[in-house]
Amino acid sequence: MAAISPWLALIAMIIVFTALNGRFLTIGNAINILQQAAVLIVLSVGGTFIILMGSIDLAVGSMVSLAGMSAAMLIRDHGEWAVILVPFITMLVSAIAGVLFAYARLPSFLTTLGMLYAINGMTLYVTQGAAINLPTDLVIGSIFNGSLLGVPTVALWAIGIALAATFVARRTRFGRFIYAIGGGETVAKLCGVPVARYKLYAFLVSGFLSGVAGIFLMLRIGGSDPTMGDPMLLPAIAAVVMGGTPLTGGVGGPHRTILGVLIITILQNGMNLANVNPFLQNVVLGAGVIAAVAVNMDRKRLLSVK
Repeated sequence: MAAISPWLALIAMIIVFTALNGRFLTIGNAINILQQAAVLIVLSVGGTFIILMGSIDLAVGSMVSLAGMSAAMLIRDHGEWAVILVPFITMLVSAIAGVLFAYARLPSFLTTLGMLYAINGMTLYVTQGAAINLPTDLVIGSIFNGSLLGVPTVALWAIGIALAATFVARRTRFGRFIYAIGGGETVAKLCGVPVARYKLYAFLVSGFLSGVAGIFLMLRIGGSDPTMGDPMLLPAIAAVVMGGTPLTGGVGGPHRTILGVLIITILQNGMNLANVNPFLQNVVLGAGVIAAVAVNMDRKRLLSVK
């Protein structure tokens, strides 16, 4: 039932929003949905590996802000191709959380919550709270903001990254070990899985893809803002859960996260077309997250609910 529920929700939303507004089920709106979903796909796919372990990363939104700020400053001071350094910067910062979680054995919730505040403070301090605007004639901007056969290029990049992440999760040792850790850390250790090392690897992957997502967002809005990634934290986690990867870990994966991103993006797009009050939209999204957690959580694996 848990595997079918996201598909049923997606089909139901398409039917309802098509009935409410004839513009919803059009090619132009489908392209718009793909463009809106691209950044969230990349960010959520990275966070999926951490949730698959039964852990969580609350710093992904702040990492997007850090990536956007770093990318804008590198382009301004060293040329646009210096932007390729950004994912490695965010990966290095994410490594700090990974080491504290995997080797110092601090809870992922508290570790990444602390990183959230630290990264937010750093981006605000470095920029003094000011936005950084980009030139309009960037070559890299045309690469990621263009289109191919009518499909936004950034959406094609996001889909490619999601497919690569799905392959890694399902067909590589890294993916199998991450599933094993989420299925039962003690059993994974007894089977010879180097648990601490692969916990760190999961954070490195999440940090790298957060940097890529930050570049995509920066290019889409034409600059950076020190808090531009903050609104993406909850949707990034919600997309993973609503797609079918429970917070208890062990099942699901990036292929499910793609579905979760589509649910959230279509829900937001459909409510906008239906002129739903923006404040009520958050109520609907919150209710959807609660419903997804209720459906996907495996209560048999929990000795108690805390």
